[in-house]
Amino acid sequence: MRSVKITQIEGNIQSRRQKVNAQLRTDRNNRQRIRRNRPRSLDERNALTKITKASVERAKREGKMKMIGKRRMYYDPAE
Repeated sequence: MRSVKITQIEGNIQSRRQKVNAQLRTDRNNRQRIRRNRPRSLDERNALTKITKASVERAKREGKMKMIGKRRMYYDPAE
């Protein structure tokens, strides 16, 4: 059995990284993105709605989200 040191593996990764990344970028640019679109179930939609409403209410309570109009909000994550 052949033994390999971790430094050899890291060296191989380092030497080939630039070429491999360039190849991946060109491959991705040549193909169109595959959009996967499955319809959400009613339970999943309800759960996501509850999660979103809860996070918005929490942001309002903490002062991170402010109403600047009837239907417009300002979100400042820094506060």
